[in-house]
Amino acid sequence: MNKQNYRLSIVIPVYNMQTTLKCCIESILSQTYQDFELVLVDDGSTDASSALCDAYVKKDSRITAMHTKNMGIYQARKLGAGMTKGEVLTFSDADDRFEKNALETVMRIFCEYDPDMLAFTYDNAKGIVERHLYADGLYDRERIISQVIPGMMYDVVFGKRRLNPSLCCKLLKKELFMKAVEPVSDRISLGEDALVTYPAVCMANSIFICNKVLYHYSSNESSCTHTYPLERIEEIKAFQNNIINLFDGLGVLTKMKWQVENYVRSFLAVLIRNWYGMELSPVMFSFPYNLIYKGSKVLVYGAGNVGKSYINSLVFTNFAQIVGWADKNYNYIEKYNGIDIIAPEQIKKYKFDVLIIAVCDEKISKEIARDLEDMGIAKEKIIWIKPVRII
Repeated sequence: MNKQNYRLSIVIPVYNMQTTLKCCIESILSQTYQDFELVLVDDGSTDASSALCDAYVKKDSRITAMHTKNMGIYQARKLGAGMTKGEVLTFSDADDRFEKNALETVMRIFCEYDPDMLAFTYDNAKGIVERHLYADGLYDRERIISQVIPGMMYDVVFGKRRLNPSLCCKLLKKELFMKAVEPVSDRISLGEDALVTYPAVCMANSIFICNKVLYHYSSNESSCTHTYPLERIEEIKAFQNNIINLFDGLGVLTKMKWQVENYVRSFLAVLIRNWYGMELSPVMFSFPYNLIYKGSKVLVYGAGNVGKSYINSLVFTNFAQIVGWADKNYNYIEKYNGIDIIAPEQIKKYKFDVLIIAVCDEKISKEIARDLEDMGIAKEKIIWIKPVRII
């Protein structure tokens, strides 16, 4: 097939989205690229969404709508994709919108490079951009295996996933998508994007990474990713079982098992944080052991999550001696793990080999370092490294 003749199909699952659906559809109809079909899957809506879908069918011949009992977004996408006529698929949530030139941009790349998957990126309602942690460009099968798969769900260097799984910022060949979703017949309530994207990566012969912001995600605080009912435990288990079965069927479970465990742990960490107001593990960040000698006298600056994590690591491992713990907000912080907090001004009274600045923000770390040097702390004793989140 001539790759210049690819036709694009867009699938939108719709469930009780009468207030946002119009804006979403209009963002597609107003695209600079117009050669597409749009499939609306009314997933058992009980509000006016169903009627709105039908109204758009009458308005534009490129739009079709199907009405089904509520089955969840995973199965709704699967059903809608099966009804499309295009060779290339993309998706949208019914409360989001595309950048005006999004489809033109991604289809131009797709037709030029002919990948099995194209991953672009998005920002959220707060303007925060969710980028893929790979360089832009085409990745062939060899590079997918050696560079993409090893850290796509969890990379220890970054302390998080490198490839965002959202199907709303992907173009996939329909054949690949249908092959990825075929094994799962369950109703999926959590991790539905990951169950498609990551197995599809393992099957793809080529992937194109494009870190342009072409999609705008509207955070819905009532969605399943922002609420924490008790049923979430069962949903996490269902996700774990399904993703393990998918990877096992693809023959990559051995390589992916550790990533899956960390991915699942991230779900559990959110639950524990919201249910109990505590972290899943007392060690949230990897301590920079490579920067200090065993048995060193260490003073930790910073009493946030990074500082507490570093303190816990040293207490658990006894790798180095904690001689002090400082923070400018010392008045509001209680003793932690048996260690009293001190004011920054008291640091010069302590004898230490190294002072570790335990903050995430590099700009703030530099400000702290300057203040410490002004206090007379030797520059060579002050260290900071970007904290790597473990969970």
